[in-house]
Amino acid sequence: MNRTTVGGPELGGGRGAGGVLVLVDPAGAAGEGGHGSPVAALLAQELHPSAHLRTDDFLQVIRDGRRPDRLPENDRRHATALAAAAQAAFAYATGGYQVVVECPEPPATLDTFRRESRATGAALHYVVLTTTPPTSPHELDTTPLTPETTAKSLLTALTTRTHLLGW
Repeated sequence: MNRTTVGGPELGGGRGAGGVLVLVDPAGAAGEGGHGSPVAALLAQELHPSAHLRTDDFLQVIRDGRRPDRLPENDRRHATALAAAAQAAFAYATGGYQVVVECPEPPATLDTFRRESRATGAALHYVVLTTTPPTSPHELDTTPLTPETTAKSLLTALTTRTHLLGW
């Protein structure tokens, strides 16, 4: 059941404008069969037209003799992949798409997304799914929720712009 942007949730704030949701879902890192976050996939199905991007996909296209992810020398690789994901997300958003950017962990910085939001005028939302009590207004405790009820809760929050980030 896709909701269209006419009368349905829009990340961009109305009038057919696109917007971007950065969704951090640590549980989605393994996902169903290694395919990422079921919540991100459900959101992308409900937002129309939509694009679903995964930051891990941007990391995987880099061919640099892949080193273990947690080493400091990988900071440049991660920053480059994150910048590419942000630029792609806002390119889709300026084309009128509702974009879900799936991250398995919180980005080191949201500056690249904020910069693209400011440059394009497209709205930026940020949500971190967690299984602990929230410590920020951008966190959502999903302990009692299924992926489906989590997606419904987020769709409601997005229409009220609860998780909107400023520039």
